[in-house]
Amino acid sequence: MSRNKQRAVTLKILRVPGTDTLEVERPLRQGLSLLLLALALALLPLPVVVGLTFAGGAALLVLRWPWLAWLPVAVFVPITSSLRLGVASLTDLLLATGVALWFLDGARRRVLIVRWSPVSGLAAGFVAVLFVSLFFAVDLGEGVSEVIKWLQLPVLLLVVPTMLTPQRSRWLAAALILGACVQATLGLYQFIFQVGPEHFIIFGRFMRASGTFDQPNPFGGFLGLALPVTFSLAIWSWGEVMRCKEQRWRRAAEALLYTVAVALIALGVLASWSRGAWLGAFAGTLVVAVLRSRRAALVSAFTALLLAIWLVVGAFSPVMLPKPLTDRLADLPAYFGLTDVLAQPVTDENFAVVERLAHWVAAQRMWERSPWFGVGVGNYAAVYPEVRLPRWEDPLGHAHNIYLNMLAETGLFGLAVFLTLWGAVAVWSWRCARSVSPLDSHQRWRAAVAVGILGSVTHLAVHSLVDNLFVRGILVYIGLWLAIVHGDSHSW
Repeated sequence: MSRNKQRAVTLKILRVPGTDTLEVERPLRQGLSLLLLALALALLPLPVVVGLTFAGGAALLVLRWPWLAWLPVAVFVPITSSLRLGVASLTDLLLATGVALWFLDGARRRVLIVRWSPVSGLAAGFVAVLFVSLFFAVDLGEGVSEVIKWLQLPVLLLVVPTMLTPQRSRWLAAALILGACVQATLGLYQFIFQVGPEHFIIFGRFMRASGTFDQPNPFGGFLGLALPVTFSLAIWSWGEVMRCKEQRWRRAAEALLYTVAVALIALGVLASWSRGAWLGAFAGTLVVAVLRSRRAALVSAFTALLLAIWLVVGAFSPVMLPKPLTDRLADLPAYFGLTDVLAQPVTDENFAVVERLAHWVAAQRMWERSPWFGVGVGNYAAVYPEVRLPRWEDPLGHAHNIYLNMLAETGLFGLAVFLTLWGAVAVWSWRCARSVSPLDSHQRWRAAVAVGILGSVTHLAVHSLVDNLFVRGILVYIGLWLAIVHGDSHSW
């Protein structure tokens, strides 16, 4: 396929011939507006009036600038995803609102535009595979919910980029980083002041951070996905300070904000006390550091060497490492099959490891039942009682390994398309980072985001070995980051 055909293209899919609309005279409209406002002030309580005024102002803003609808989604997606209105979450409703605003704006302009690329095509193909797996599902309701969740990814990639400009992309990126900082701040508050369930207490004085996710592992995973992009933008911003002499104070302030965000998010990952998040965040930030610059690569290599020496020395002299850290990392070999932990008695120390391995075995048994198309997307919990190991009755919702979970629910076809999708995202991000002009400030910024996304995909690949991160709107969060680069990408 030629390079031109591989590039992202813009498709005009609808052109509606316009007709003249009847417009009410401006004085009459203004008079009616003032009359309604006076009636509201006279009859309604003040808090209701303030709320209606705020809602009306927000509605006017998004009607005038529809892209603004994506900013609250970016900031509050973990929170809105936990608030449900019937079968739909508040995130689902906000996404529907954003798409509706895109449609109305396009109808007003008499043209609807979508942005297509191989990544959005693969995302749509993966949704099609999930739909096929529904024919093998026991619980159709759970399956449909999963299909709808994954359908949001291609919709975001098709719609959001058409609403962005370079300046709007930076606002959306700032909102995404702000959302991660909000979660990190909440998590650190929980960690320090012991806010959470009793079984999350560590050292007798701290609490594992969980944010609004209710569980430390997805909380750490969410922050681990945000950390590489924020880190990459921090490196970019300090480079801009050195490169550009004009407005250096403003650029330095921006770089400082990115640096503070990196530190805050990294502390949040640490406070989650999630081993998967730690490993994923380390791998993701290491990829970013190596790819951003030669100097960063040398510093990263030196730091990794010192860390390796520290760990090796600590293995022979435990006093070199903090005991809580060694206790937390001691059972990592069991996750990779280096010890036969399932044959050992279950204790408080190895419970989490044995529980995960038991669910991995259950996922393997599901796959053996239906190797090509799986037992149906979203149906791990429904089929689990039939394949579980003795003593492990709670299905936990998923296999705590996204690859085994996909294999169990969607079979070999589903896992193949899933891996192809994220492999394509990695290749696409790399090409976006490489195909930039060093003289264009916005392209340098976009390259930094693309490298950060590559780090996030690395984190996702590593952390997914021990968990399923596609919960509480995390897929929407990833989709918005991809949409930022997708908007003006010509790397295919």
